Amino acid sequence: MNFVYELLRAGTTQANSDSGAEVARKINDNFKKVQDKFADVDKLIKEGVAADVPIGDETTAGTVKSSKSENKITISGDGTMEVNSLNVMIMI
Repeated sequence: MNFVYELLRAGTTQANSDSGAEVARKINDNFKKVQDKFADVDKLIKEGVAADVPIGDETTAGTVKSSKSENKITISGDGTMEVNSLNVMIMI
């Protein structure tokens, strides 16, 4: 399930950065890649084939884990996610 995202160019000037339209295209292309990968996994599961789905991170599409800790996400039995609590520090 490995695939490479098309990275966005965020340079220091307009000349070496992606335009707004290019950013939108790359984001849409990346979401389509993720959608296609999960469709493949879903098909394999429905066919009864074991699928090795990794824990997702910044560069890998995958599953998420539930946690009840502060600043983490809990996943309910119906698959919805909720933020447990946020620790916010205000600097004055």
